[in-house]
Amino acid sequence: MSGAVVCFWLVGIVFYLASTRPRRIDCNGDDATKAHPVCLMTRHGGFGIGVTTALALGIIVMSALLTVWCAPGVLNLLSGAWPDVPLLRWWARRRIAAHRGQRGKLVAAMQPTTNDVLQVRRAAAASAARRHYPKGSATLQPTRIANALAAAEQRVAERHGLDMELCWRPLVEVVDPAVRTRLESASSLIVTRAQAVLFAAGLLAWTWLLPAWWTQVVYAVSCLLLVGLACRAVAAAVEAYCDAAEDTFLLHRTNLYRALGFPLPTTTQAEPGEGRNLGMYLAKRSLPPVTFDWPADPALPQPLTTPGGGQP
Repeated sequence: MSGAVVCFWLVGIVFYLASTRPRRIDCNGDDATKAHPVCLMTRHGGFGIGVTTALALGIIVMSALLTVWCAPGVLNLLSGAWPDVPLLRWWARRRIAAHRGQRGKLVAAMQPTTNDVLQVRRAAAASAARRHYPKGSATLQPTRIANALAAAEQRVAERHGLDMELCWRPLVEVVDPAVRTRLESASSLIVTRAQAVLFAAGLLAWTWLLPAWWTQVVYAVSCLLLVGLACRAVAAAVEAYCDAAEDTFLLHRTNLYRALGFPLPTTTQAEPGEGRNLGMYLAKRSLPPVTFDWPADPALPQPLTTPGGGQP
């Protein structure tokens, strides 16, 4: 995100220069305490230029670190983790009602009335979007990101009986390095786009530098549109990450069972119960006795056997 940081400060510098009348800077006879910054820089030659460059780089680095530190807070806000105050509770109820209506429209669009290719494609797109909404009214959330997370958790729990929050960290530890790399890349994309939300909102800080009120209004509206687009980009990245996480459970959950010594489920009917037992084990809750089934470690020496099957 260093490029975005540089663009942010360049926009501020351009707006400042555009709003300031040009004047000639005379560095001759300037008092040291009142000298113009340009004079102070040039007066010390290469040392002054080096200090100024280091200061500019320090500001850019600190700005980038600030956005990294604030990115989790942005994700919490976009996922509906809002303070429990009356106004936000009212707004959350309105957003949940809006998402309920949107989910209903998607369900209706999933049934094409004809075999027209365009309608079939729209039905497929509606079906893909419907995946990011959980079933039932009680599980609906006020934001698009929260609904995508709730839908993924719901499907993993219904299909496999696994608690996504409890099982995710140990599952990531036992998947293939290539799978872990793809998940890390998807997670980094979410953080990068959350930082873009901060930069788009931060551009509003330069509004006061514009000369006319109508230019300030146009610029502020443009910045708010950028914030909205950045928020939609974050939501799309989270939905893609949820799909990748769900696929990871679907394809690699057996590695989790083997690593923890739990017997593998034998039928689709038995799997949800086995998954709930594994979740209770990870949550350190009481569960029925389970006989561990530890896989043989190929690094350890195995007992020798004779051709007849017995030990020598």
